[in-house]
Amino acid sequence: MRFLGKRLPPLGTLVAFDAAARHLSFTIAARELHLTQAAISRQIRLLEEDLGVRLFTRANRAVTLTNEGRDLQHTVSLALSHMANAAEQVRSTGGERRLTIGADHSVAALWLMPRLAGFRHDNPDILVRLVASDDDAECLADPIDLSLLHGDGSWPEYEATPLFGEDVFPVCSPAYLTRHGPVNTPADLTRQTLLALEDDHWDWMSWRVWLTENGVDIPVEHHGMTINNYPLVLQAAADGHGMALGWRHLVDSFLNDDRLVRPLGDLSVTTESGYYLLSSLARPMGADAMLFHDWIRRQGPA
Repeated sequence: MRFLGKRLPPLGTLVAFDAAARHLSFTIAARELHLTQAAISRQIRLLEEDLGVRLFTRANRAVTLTNEGRDLQHTVSLALSHMANAAEQVRSTGGERRLTIGADHSVAALWLMPRLAGFRHDNPDILVRLVASDDDAECLADPIDLSLLHGDGSWPEYEATPLFGEDVFPVCSPAYLTRHGPVNTPADLTRQTLLALEDDHWDWMSWRVWLTENGVDIPVEHHGMTINNYPLVLQAAADGHGMALGWRHLVDSFLNDDRLVRPLGDLSVTTESGYYLLSSLARPMGADAMLFHDWIRRQGPA
């Protein structure tokens, strides 16, 4: 970060300059800032000495801006306006109740967001900040109050409350199945275009693991498309680009409105992993975090 302290003129001189430049009057500027005219003149003089240029032309009790003064006014006026707006926003939100939730992109977009309107409706005084990231460390960093993450329930220094388990099965669009089906057995999938999730999490299900769990040992080296964002994997499947792995609860809305179907019916792979709600053992939950904790546990099966 650049150190600006030695490059910036004193803020007071800029405020005085802005008022004098807007009114083209030291007297009116003094009245606006509740200062004396002499104080305004002194601030302007200090600013001119700091910059090494004249900013005003003084004649017959009237002042006009020099070329340098006009150039400076545009930037100073805008900068002070931004600072004032930012300060006002901080003042207006300083007393609000804030709740920060961390979640990976998959559960944030596909499971939490559709439900979050209900919590906000019931708790309009709580300002919810959602941090969506596939980096677990970012989802657990301060000042995040609660986190929704995928795993086996083992997070040192965190209490992990199960939300729902992991049940995985192939999905595709009805149009894709019509064009490329039928798909009657897991072995049929090796002849399909498979959409793969590129993810740093070693414990997320892959096509190779899913097929192996269903007795298909043929290597799957080629994928039709690899995407590093699971919601986009589902969107690609819904658009007919190929077969994707669907996680129960995350893919439910796609199935409910027939954007996706399960070509192998109820066949799926269930693991020991799932989604958990995490709270730090080192930092007690506040009242709003406890409220959200209780609410979210009622939103889905454990």
